[in-house]
Amino acid sequence: MNPYLTQLKSKNIHVIGVSGAEGSEVAIFLAKYRIKKVALHDFCEKKDFQKSFFSFHDALSQKEKKGEFNRLRRLPYKFYFRDEYLKNIEKANVIFVPQSWFRYPFNDKLKKFEKKLSNITKLYFNLCPAQIIAVTGTSGKSTTTRLIYEIFKKTNRHAYFTGNDRKNCQILNNIFEIKPEDILIMEISNRQLKFDLKKSPKIGVITNITPNHLDDHRNFLDYVETKYNLLQYQKPTDFAILNYDNDTTRKIGKNHKAKIFYFSIQQQLQEGAFLVNNDLVIRKNKNEYKICSINDLKIKGKHNIQNVLAASLCAFVYGVNTKIIRNAVTKFSGLKSRLEPIAEIKGVKYYEDSSACNPDGVRAAVETFSSTPLILIAGGERKIVSESEFDEMARTIVNNNVKIVLLIGKKAQIIKKAINEASLSCRKPGPIIQICKTLEEVTVRAYKSANRGDTVLLSPGCESFDMFRDYRDRARKFRKVVLALK
Repeated sequence: MNPYLTQLKSKNIHVIGVSGAEGSEVAIFLAKYRIKKVALHDFCEKKDFQKSFFSFHDALSQKEKKGEFNRLRRLPYKFYFRDEYLKNIEKANVIFVPQSWFRYPFNDKLKKFEKKLSNITKLYFNLCPAQIIAVTGTSGKSTTTRLIYEIFKKTNRHAYFTGNDRKNCQILNNIFEIKPEDILIMEISNRQLKFDLKKSPKIGVITNITPNHLDDHRNFLDYVETKYNLLQYQKPTDFAILNYDNDTTRKIGKNHKAKIFYFSIQQQLQEGAFLVNNDLVIRKNKNEYKICSINDLKIKGKHNIQNVLAASLCAFVYGVNTKIIRNAVTKFSGLKSRLEPIAEIKGVKYYEDSSACNPDGVRAAVETFSSTPLILIAGGERKIVSESEFDEMARTIVNNNVKIVLLIGKKAQIIKKAINEASLSCRKPGPIIQICKTLEEVTVRAYKSANRGDTVLLSPGCESFDMFRDYRDRARKFRKVVLALK
């Protein structure tokens, strides 16, 4: 038996947020391996348990949700719901929490037991018998992780995939089906890296690091150090794939002990992945290998070229043939809520980029549509706005073909001010800026303002929690309004 699993058998374990995708998976896993001293907590009312479970399991069909919920509900453990939430928590030796645990009500009580906290990511790293490739970053990690997985699916090596997003299936309960010769590919968030995992992946990829999620951290330096936790236990025989164009990730590589490979869209590198004219190229040991042309990619935008370079380089250093890499990346058509086309109405194209929850995501999206007149819908909530956080986004808006910016949410006025100041500093006329109260109002206004040949883009640059349940809820409502207009 795995030694880490053996240790858990003697522990008094509590699982927090058991209706969530991570908590339910951990609870079912513990029961599967007959770990007896377990208590399960959820802040919802007992009568709302199924409703809460269904809302957090986006990766499952309705039939699968029903089956998994019934499996969870039959576990031989004590359930503590809202009235008894965190009851007897002081008796726990190990407390498994979801990545958003510190945002839950009454979780100041959990902070008293911070040394006992653990998470599903730590379980994967301690239980998986195969080598792990793990990806993190402020932007692009979901696309890059999925690209790596698509590449490895075309090899003769069995690849498994899991990640921090609710749309990604958790595979903890199949962890011992994985063979040592297989590969586990993981997307990991900054919140999951707040724990000391005590281990690092064989290949760690950091797509970029820019100010974001600062309400989860003491400051930007703390955020950077949290991202670096992914790599801190790497050895000289391991690999780190880093963005050369990002100052923070480039600096990380200078003193890191693993073998470093960079990718760049701005310059050619002695070793790594970069552009030569319109070709994506990998250079290693003075040999160059063409992956494909930019024109061969289905996903557009400079940020997606970076994602393809990162994924290709990761697979290449692992030993995957460039023909396999080329075949996978040129067939990849992208993920939902990431520059996803919604409709074309009267010659106007509508795109949804609701997962762009930070200003850098908007910058990348606007640059992608630089050749077409753009009506941008942005705004939302950011609990902590760092100094000048929206400046680069604002300059990109002013310097590209954005004719109207329609803003919603708590940070609308701050974004408007940043765009106006960018217009003055760039000595260019800025776009028309209007502030609206609802997503419905802003979408209808975009519809009425658009001319044939324009593009309407929802790319918020902010989190969604001031007006929506999450970014998926924002995306669904935007899609619904657009399709109603059609």
